[in-house]
Amino acid sequence: MYISPFLRIGSNLKPGMKHTILLCLAYFGLTSTLFAAVKTRGNELIENTDTIIVKTAIIDDAMSPGWKDALRDRMTRERLDSFGRLQRPLTNDEIAWKKLIESKAASWNGSRDSLAVPFNKLGMNDTIFVMLGFLGVDDGFTYGYQTVCLDITALYRAYGKAEGSENKERIDRIFAHEYTHLLHKTWAIKNNLLLPTFKDSILWECLYEGMGMYRSLNPKWLPVNDSLPPITRDALESLYPIFTERMKIIHSSVSLTPIEKERLHANLSRGLVNKKWGAFPVGIWLALEAKENPDNLTNWINKGPGSIMELAHKYLPPIYEKELGSVAGKYFR
Repeated sequence: MYISPFLRIGSNLKPGMKHTILLCLAYFGLTSTLFAAVKTRGNELIENTDTIIVKTAIIDDAMSPGWKDALRDRMTRERLDSFGRLQRPLTNDEIAWKKLIESKAASWNGSRDSLAVPFNKLGMNDTIFVMLGFLGVDDGFTYGYQTVCLDITALYRAYGKAEGSENKERIDRIFAHEYTHLLHKTWAIKNNLLLPTFKDSILWECLYEGMGMYRSLNPKWLPVNDSLPPITRDALESLYPIFTERMKIIHSSVSLTPIEKERLHANLSRGLVNKKWGAFPVGIWLALEAKENPDNLTNWINKGPGSIMELAHKYLPPIYEKELGSVAGKYFR
């Protein structure tokens, strides 16, 4: 089922209309939870502007067409076709993750304004979808400009049982990460972002994924009073040589083969948290810049991809800053 991105469901809808919408979603095989924020001024009910719809994209124990579309750029065609033919009921552990996510709709909806602060309170379409699927690889990702995708199979595989305070907090951070990506996509459109070169695309991904990581990092990684914990310092020490080496090649090479580009891009934002050579350092740098006030990040977002080299100039240890400055000098003045 295709749901128009311009669909708006607000608190001004009569209860019967909301019921009709939910019946339509169910008819097309989407078990949905709708949360519409209700705002008041004294005793007066005012218009809602935010809505989150959680929809389960599993039909007859198999992937829905919508979930297949969301996975199309994340799997090979052969693998997607193979998984698409699978039919099995959800396990009890997957059902537990599904219920946990559905229980979060109200609180996530309430967090949207705070997540938008670094983007200068960027306005987005009122309706945001959280699509729940299974059998994929990535625990969370975005699809288009209005949809956060969460894979309950991947979540269980990566983090175990949904029960417990750790995963209740973790799923909030994962949502914040992915919703931040939706905000950044909208920012890119409104600012006519162009990425004409491989270098531009790498710098953009460092910023885009770094902002997401800033929102989703476990507090154990984050600075306290401008001081980084030992676990973070160790991770950065192992990643800085990789960051520097790859950025030097990316800035100095006139032409790169597809294989070379693939090697340089590898692990920029995928894999273990402390192995992401681009996203992790940038996420930590942004946390240092924020100083627990996301307003401080607006300037870095507005600089676009160019902010990465300025941050590197500020935070890289002198040996790496000097080395990278030899090929990216204009950012290091």
